[in-house]
Amino acid sequence: MTKFRFKKIDFKNYNWGKLGLELLVVFLGVTGGFVLNNWREEQQQLRTEQNYLQGFVQDVSDNMSELKRLTEADSLWLEGASIKAKALRDHELHVDSADVLMKSIISIYKFEPHTGTYTDITNSGNLNLIRNLELRTKIVDYQQSVEGVEFVDSHFYQFFNDYITPFVFEEFDVLNGKFLDEEVYGSIKFKNIFAGYLAMVQQRRMAYIDLLDKSVAFKIELEKRVVQN
Repeated sequence: MTKFRFKKIDFKNYNWGKLGLELLVVFLGVTGGFVLNNWREEQQQLRTEQNYLQGFVQDVSDNMSELKRLTEADSLWLEGASIKAKALRDHELHVDSADVLMKSIISIYKFEPHTGTYTDITNSGNLNLIRNLELRTKIVDYQQSVEGVEFVDSHFYQFFNDYITPFVFEEFDVLNGKFLDEEVYGSIKFKNIFAGYLAMVQQRRMAYIDLLDKSVAFKIELEKRVVQN
């Protein structure tokens, strides 16, 4: 039967310095690879975060421009409508003024918010890339404020569809811009519709102003976090 003999390792003559150096090189190489990879990932995340922040700044800027335009339009309409409301209440509204008032009522519009960046960052699950928790919370809060204005607008449109549209089909010649019967604009029905529409515009204007103020503050906060190239 063959006997196996194991060669005895002479640890005394082994080059421990060389082995240690080789192990150190391997360790540094592996560790360096991890560190470099983590650094690259972090830099990519930082670039992505900056892209999102710049997108938010652009969206908010666009919203501000739109809100300023709509707020000014509502303010001008309310200014003219308040005069006509007094004349209507005092039974002094002229038929031509009533026709103009009705045409202004059927010209409805609403706020179309720019929310592409928020949609992108939430759909991709990247909201946590915004490292600052306070800023991340403000992003969500701002979106909720935008949705609040959209709710006001949808409520306005519902009122318009339920009351204004049927009244127009029955009582107003849209092509010629005239009431079918001059006595209609002095009726309780028209006064109530006008009063409801007036209240809706006032409510919408206040919602626009509130969101505009929040947009200004939010943009300032965002710009603090954007790295200028």
